[in-house]
Amino acid sequence: MKILLVEDDKTIASGLEYSLEQEGFNIVLCHDVSSGKKVLNENEFDLCLLDISLPDGSGYELCKMIRA
Repeated sequence: MKILLVEDDKTIASGLEYSLEQEGFNIVLCHDVSSGKKVLNENEFDLCLLDISLPDGSGYELCKMIRA
């Protein structure tokens, strides 16, 4: 299962990434909206975990893009 994780807090992101990888998931980690958009345009994911408050926008913005 391929998961996109968008989280700007590096401590939270690394903890989630480590835990999910230990469970056998393939994780792609982004720290902002712009890198999340780029990765979404180039890949398909089974699940997206999005932080709401990001330095260059909102996780809601990415959610709208995913749903479109």
